[in-house]
Amino acid sequence: MKHPLQPERFPSGLRAAALCVVLAAAAAVSGCGGGGGVGSGGTGGYASGPITGFGSIIVGGVRFDDSVAEVQDLDGARRSRDDLRLGMTVEVESSAISTDAFGASASVSRIRFESELVGLVGAVDAAGGSLTLLGQRVTVDASTVFDDRLPGGLGGLVPGQPVEVYAEFDAAAQRYRATRVEPAAPALGLRLRGPLAQVDAGAQTLRIGTTSYPYAGAVGLPADLAAGQFVRLRLALDTMPMPRWRVQSFGTALRPLADADDVKLEGLISAFTSIASFSVNGRPVDGSAASFPGGSAALAAGVRVEVEGSLRSGELRARRVVIKSDEEVRERGFELNGMITAVNLGQGSFVVRGVTVGTGRSDLRFDDGTAADLAVGRRVEVQGVLSADRRSLDATRIRFQR
Repeated sequence: MKHPLQPERFPSGLRAAALCVVLAAAAAVSGCGGGGGVGSGGTGGYASGPITGFGSIIVGGVRFDDSVAEVQDLDGARRSRDDLRLGMTVEVESSAISTDAFGASASVSRIRFESELVGLVGAVDAAGGSLTLLGQRVTVDASTVFDDRLPGGLGGLVPGQPVEVYAEFDAAAQRYRATRVEPAAPALGLRLRGPLAQVDAGAQTLRIGTTSYPYAGAVGLPADLAAGQFVRLRLALDTMPMPRWRVQSFGTALRPLADADDVKLEGLISAFTSIASFSVNGRPVDGSAASFPGGSAALAAGVRVEVEGSLRSGELRARRVVIKSDEEVRERGFELNGMITAVNLGQGSFVVRGVTVGTGRSDLRFDDGTAADLAVGRRVEVQGVLSADRRSLDATRIRFQR
């Protein structure tokens, strides 16, 4: 399986030669300045979306070298690169994004990861592929990654179990679509991030999705609280006179973004007025000057898009907007690049970057080696799709690095 933004990989013996050709061509065009990129380049890059690969972290089809990146969690605390996991939704600040024969890439200065929901599982509908959390409906699909510490996946969750969910809000269906589910640390408390569907200032209640939350006495109440805003809430569970979640405090839901020439944003349209005015995951987008391969007639709230453009004063000025189907997302799969740290011959699996990879698919392709070469210490590039348990990958292609 080939990444949609990446050409067929070269055998290792040809890779260096091919790179030399690419660099020589770039030098001929731009002299010593280099350049290229998704846009004009020069003032840095930004990307947002779920993590779909490691080696260099992959977000929105771009390979980001995270070797010197500062990693922060939702509270701004410093974290390690080892805390990053497949399916986490992240924001990446980087150098200008460049494109060559191997795809789009950049160097990262900062990575922020933030979940949408942290709370206690309410009901679980394994057959329907959903659960409730903090009164919100959360759906899972073939692209939702479950943490290894949740061995039963969705069917293994039980009411009252604390979980953390990375997700995108589907404004059309008024629900969350999970990209990753993992156990929640008790210290995180109850948290919810999403768009306001309604605000009743008189009753001091707000609604996200189909659930209302009282906010009387909450700390950090925004002066301009209104429907359409994205909010980040800390909640408490009141049991009397009936169980309900109450807002304890408001936090920053959308951090201010610096201007950038190269931007890749992947997610669901959270509000839509016209191609000149819509938002993706709460970020405003002006698509009036954009190209729309495949057309723009289907654009609407809840539609998944991939947007390329530049950031100016917090607005994404789109150059290109592409609608992405759920099938395309599933087929894109995931990618790992690194050293094998464990091999289980009996189960036909191995581990790279903390992810278990199965080798049982009949269409599995090996490059520059065979299954007999799988051993601890070997470096490999793996492309694959989520297995049935959504906790591991089924490899579709394995290339051994020399």
